[in-house]
Amino acid sequence: MMQNAQRQINTKIQALPLYHQLAFGIILSERYLPNYFAFYLAGNWGNPMVLLNGIDLLKSIIAQKHADPEELELIDNLIESVTPDLEDFPGNPLASLALDVSSMIAECFAFVRDEQPRHIELCSAISFSSLEMFLQVQEQFPHDLSAMELDVQFSGHALVREEVEYQLGVLDALKPEPRISSKLFIENTLKVPKVDWSGLGKMVG
Repeated sequence: MMQNAQRQINTKIQALPLYHQLAFGIILSERYLPNYFAFYLAGNWGNPMVLLNGIDLLKSIIAQKHADPEELELIDNLIESVTPDLEDFPGNPLASLALDVSSMIAECFAFVRDEQPRHIELCSAISFSSLEMFLQVQEQFPHDLSAMELDVQFSGHALVREEVEYQLGVLDALKPEPRISSKLFIENTLKVPKVDWSGLGKMVG
C-alpha cells in the first residue's frame, strides 16, 4: 500500500538528473512553508525567513549549478537554530508540522553536499508523515490500531491518494524538463492538493 507507493516514487526520484531531484525536494518543501508560518504565529517561536532564504538559496544553487561551502555551513546552522524540538512543545501538532518542513529543507541541503537520492526520498516520506499526522487528528483514528490497520486507513484516504498522484505527477513533469525554471516551480505549486490545516491550530494552547 503506502510502501508500494513510496517505492514507486523513490524509483522515479532516482531516475532523475541530480538538479531535477533537488527541484523535487524544493517543491515538496516549499508547499509546507505555510505550516511553519502557522506555528510561528501561534507560538511566536522560530523564524520563517530563515526557511524562505534557504529555499531561495537552493533555487540559486540549481540556477548556478554551484554551491558555496561557507553558505552551506551558515544555512545549516541557521536552520538548526529555528527547528523546533518537540520536547519543548509537547502535544503541539503545529510544532510537529514545523519540524517536518525544517527537516525537509535540511535534507535538501544534505543532498547538495553528497548527492545521495535518499535525502530527496526522505522529503517525500516526511511529506506523507505530515499528512498522516493531520489525518490521525482530523479523523480521530483509534489509538489502539495496529501499524497495518493504520496503513490501510491512510492509504485508502482520498487526501493520501491525491498526494501520491501529485508527487508522481511532479516527477513526471520534471523528467523531460531540460531546464529548471521559475515557471516549473510555480505551476507545480498551483497543483498542490488542497488540505485545510487550520483545524490543527485550534488544538494548540
